[in-house]
Amino acid sequence: MGIGIEELDELDVNILRILQLNSRIPFSELARKLGVPEATIRYRVKKLVEKGVIKGFYTLLDPRRVGLPFSVIVLADVDPEHLDQVFDRLREMPEATHVFKLTGKYNIVAIFHARDMEHVSRIDEAVRSHRGVRSAETLLVTGLVHINPELPI
Repeated sequence: MGIGIEELDELDVNILRILQLNSRIPFSELARKLGVPEATIRYRVKKLVEKGVIKGFYTLLDPRRVGLPFSVIVLADVDPEHLDQVFDRLREMPEATHVFKLTGKYNIVAIFHARDMEHVSRIDEAVRSHRGVRSAETLLVTGLVHINPELPI
């Protein structure tokens, strides 16, 4: 179970701010920047991981530079009886990077990355073929402007 921001102290928040910018920073450097012992940093980071505040440490890739030049946003209207099942299936698709449940006209939005237009078409068909998908709108991203993985804490 995660914890709320009110349960994070100033040191935790400062650790998180720095790790968002550079998750590869050595604990020794992080400790030096924050003026605390390295053992404290190790303990705090371990606790933040255990409590689910830190979900993982990742390398942000440019999809276009790794052979996935087509980004697709799919908005799906799903029968509420099948919402969890469709959500789980979309989340399991290897091309999916984000899958969210929504309120409004559509109840799922998913972001996918594809190699070519044929791959885009297969993704679109796969989404629409799931039982319970009443309709789907597929939007092709025409420009990757900004990806910000940092949260404003």
